[in-house]
Amino acid sequence: MRLAHWAWFGAVVALTACGPGANAPMSAFEGRLADWTQEILRDSPELASQAGVTAEIAGGPYADRLDDRSAIAVEARRSAALRRYAELLALDANDFDASEQLTVSVLRVKFENDAAGAAFNYGDFSQGGIQPYVLNQLDSAYLELPDFLEHRHAVTNLTDAENYIVRLQAVAPALDAETARSRADAQLGVVPPRFIIDTTIQQLDFIASQPVGQQAYISGFRGKLDALVAAESDANARAQLQMRTQGVLARAEAIVRDDIIPAHQRAAQWLRSVRPNAPEQGGMWSLPQGEDYYRAALRIETTTDLTPDQIHQIGLERVAVLTRELDVALRRIGQTEGPVGQRLALITADPRYQYPDSDEGRAQLLADIRARMARVLERAPEWFGTLPRARFEVQRVPAFAEASQPGASYSAPSLDGSTPGVYHINLRNLGEMTRIDVPTQDFHEAVPGHHFQMALAQEQTDTPLLRRLTAFGAYGEGWGLYAEELADELGFHEGDPVGRIGFLRWQLWRAARLVVDTGLHAKRWTRQQAIDYMSSVTGDAPGVIATEVDRYIVWPGQACSYEIGRRQIMALREEARSTLGPDFDLKGFHDVVLLNGEVPLNVLAELVRAWIPERQRAAARARRE
Repeated sequence: MRLAHWAWFGAVVALTACGPGANAPMSAFEGRLADWTQEILRDSPELASQAGVTAEIAGGPYADRLDDRSAIAVEARRSAALRRYAELLALDANDFDASEQLTVSVLRVKFENDAAGAAFNYGDFSQGGIQPYVLNQLDSAYLELPDFLEHRHAVTNLTDAENYIVRLQAVAPALDAETARSRADAQLGVVPPRFIIDTTIQQLDFIASQPVGQQAYISGFRGKLDALVAAESDANARAQLQMRTQGVLARAEAIVRDDIIPAHQRAAQWLRSVRPNAPEQGGMWSLPQGEDYYRAALRIETTTDLTPDQIHQIGLERVAVLTRELDVALRRIGQTEGPVGQRLALITADPRYQYPDSDEGRAQLLADIRARMARVLERAPEWFGTLPRARFEVQRVPAFAEASQPGASYSAPSLDGSTPGVYHINLRNLGEMTRIDVPTQDFHEAVPGHHFQMALAQEQTDTPLLRRLTAFGAYGEGWGLYAEELADELGFHEGDPVGRIGFLRWQLWRAARLVVDTGLHAKRWTRQQAIDYMSSVTGDAPGVIATEVDRYIVWPGQACSYEIGRRQIMALREEARSTLGPDFDLKGFHDVVLLNGEVPLNVLAELVRAWIPERQRAAARARRE
């Protein structure tokens, strides 16, 4: 899972740079593209920070600003999305060269999806997707902003520190704005289910109860200020800097104590007040325009026109195939009795495959992950023609977010190298992180999964910046799932039959998601029905499944992107292999898939089908030579 809706691509380049001719006069299309890019970056200082762009590119200074989360700003975003789509449709296709045509094809899907999401007047709307509940347990401002300021606001001088203070002053208004929008949505009949409210209140209360010095806003900032002081070599200057940073830190603590903690308390109080009238169940079918909303969400997340019924059936069929494969794999290790899900639960509980739930066990798990990733990187040149330059780190999910966050996720590096890619591991309960499952999780989130996919895309400086700021869930999560399958094909589970069972179970998990997501939102499944189905299929404990099901409820359609994307990438690879025969080149295929950045699945198909005859011609030339 990639964090947030956007691929946070860095780009320290001129706004209109599209290749070696970046200094040449702009075409009409390049000018329009520049306007759209600047408009989007100006609207989202957080995106500009995560991208690492200059103030000129972003349309003005942004290092001391946060995104405006007010109802007025969200409505303006909806209007802008509709306008951009109309502007794109009005362009004359005959005016584009080949590279521009690819960009237009990508943006047509993006802007169409944005416009589809803008049609609904409730919930959270961003350039990357839609969610029905502004306040939830997964990614509201109270969770997004501490992570953003920790990982994306560098402090290399006192100006950076002052900018941090200004941003910190904007946190409480951001939280209050989301609370106000949640109140407004309640008037429209949009209230989160009671169990979502309960988890959200629990998290808000936990954050508000922490001592100021332990708040994420302060602990991370303190470390950055300490590093700033330590970097000063002159003793007198260091002493003066120490005094100034102490004053800055004291101001930050006052803001957290007097403004931010009370904003958390206000949000929790609002949710408590609405809880008695909150629905018992979730699902888009129960909300205003719910059927249309869910279809729009599926289109945004999968970039296809597949219906809920079609996706549900694809999921059922894939579950059946994987269940049969797992039956065979389990028999090979002596697990022969009972349903597959039951046998999976048995081996998951086997102490031989678990890490001790202790500090030592957590340290060992992280060490194993880092060693495994090093082995993949060592062999990666065998299968990839192009490797990313950017580095990545393995980090724990912060304690305050452990209860609601998935087991693992990835966020991309900035191109300027100021922040690496981060593979986040949730260590709340090591019973959820077994030696069975962790290897495949690593392949998905880090290498050759999201780190390769996102870092390589952002390093293609010939690609227009707006495309590098554009994410498609089916492409990104589809690649992550494909990377799991690739690692299996290339022998990373050889000699580890239990690790291969973990791979198959991860695949089964994603197939079951298709069934559960469509069941919840289109077929009126209850939460318990979804938990029972997924737990019986995968063998995971109901408590683990409940966290996942709650994620699907607040983020409709997103869980479908994984398997739908994998299915398309594998189909295209087999099409290329079948057509090319011995001339098929896996490295070349991966370059085509990865070096064009994030694209919708229909555009990916066009790219691969254009590469096939190019590869045929190249192979023929090589034989003649």
